[in-house]
Amino acid sequence: MTTIRWPDDVLRSQNISFDLDSRSLAGPASVSGATQVISSDSGLWKATFGGVIVKSRQAVLAHRAIAALLEGRLGSILIPLCRGYGPSSGAVLSEDEKALFAQVPHGDHSFFDDGTGYVGSLTNVVLAADAAVRATTLHVTVNYAADDIQPGMHFSLGERLYRIRTYDATTGAMTIRPPLREAVTAGDILNFDDPCCRMRLMNDDGMDLQLALRRFGNPTVQFIEDV
Repeated sequence: MTTIRWPDDVLRSQNISFDLDSRSLAGPASVSGATQVISSDSGLWKATFGGVIVKSRQAVLAHRAIAALLEGRLGSILIPLCRGYGPSSGAVLSEDEKALFAQVPHGDHSFFDDGTGYVGSLTNVVLAADAAVRATTLHVTVNYAADDIQPGMHFSLGERLYRIRTYDATTGAMTIRPPLREAVTAGDILNFDDPCCRMRLMNDDGMDLQLALRRFGNPTVQFIEDV
């Protein structure tokens, strides 16, 4: 079954955050004040969509439909991370290049059964070697990119999101956080143009919707990575 995706073209958020929720434990401080902190390297992604704009019939129904499909924390959903600050956002794009992000129908002007079309790409980065689950170093080949690949950028492999920690353009070595959730193989594509993460609601009531005058709302929705 295909994981549903948050419709960011219908339910736009005014404030968005994507961060790794580190897992750490600390004992009590010693007499000298020293404290030992032990941390796991596999922190979970957490995301907050703050001030979601709900001001139309379509937005209200979409919000309610997602709530019904997720059933609290039971269901999973793909949460897209804005492509801003990725390789394609740092370059000056022509109108033809910008059009690559628009969905294109078939020759008969019809779309796929789910209403989506073809989408182009301004970045093509692939794995140069296999990598095992929980690996933190990848070797990649940059076939083309609108701008330089830099630490701090995000990409997804399948439905998993990663952040670049370091990158050596000479050798193609890239360290990432969090560790790989799944084993990957050479030739797999690193999705920089539309990175996303499979997540669940942080709380069972996370999709509650309060409407002013029964028409307008600005809910805040929180997610946690579905591992």
